[in-house]
Amino acid sequence: MLKLITVTGLSMLILFSSSGNVFSQEEESFIREVVISKRDAVVLSVLFPGLGQMTEGQKVKGVTFFLGEAASLIVAINAHENYSTKVKTYDRDMDIYKKLRKTPGETYVEASRKYDDLQDQNDKLDNLNTIRNAMFIIAAGIYAYNIIDAIFFSSSLTESRRAEHDTHDKIVVKSALIDRNPGIVLSKRF
Repeated sequence: MLKLITVTGLSMLILFSSSGNVFSQEEESFIREVVISKRDAVVLSVLFPGLGQMTEGQKVKGVTFFLGEAASLIVAINAHENYSTKVKTYDRDMDIYKKLRKTPGETYVEASRKYDDLQDQNDKLDNLNTIRNAMFIIAAGIYAYNIIDAIFFSSSLTESRRAEHDTHDKIVVKSALIDRNPGIVLSKRF
């Protein structure tokens, strides 16, 4: 899980840091336009879904993959954290219930209430576990489909060139070399 978070964070850091360098310096002196190869698009897609498609000129598909992966990972991580917290509470309450059940007398009513509370907690844990697993499966599916798309269904170099030189778009996503490092340039015309 930590590896997944690390890879996601590093991918986003690379994306934002490369665009930050572009906008903080003069574009003419540091950026040389290049046409991205299919291999580079696949590598970017492996780093994080949608990056390869965006650099090839398939902006809608790339942004869809990117946002779908990010949203599913955020929901999955949130559900996992909630699940971990609620499991600790459930275990603590289960110990209290076992102690109440063993003592005779007036604690029967308290034990009965605690049992009902434990059933509610168990239902919430089941729901969180289902959400967590479903979101991780969705994230894995988006990631796998993204790679398959980048390998088998990506556009050719001529389509990529046509998409990069399309002048009626106001938002442009293209690959660039920034201080000899590959990067992605996201620009908007006003």
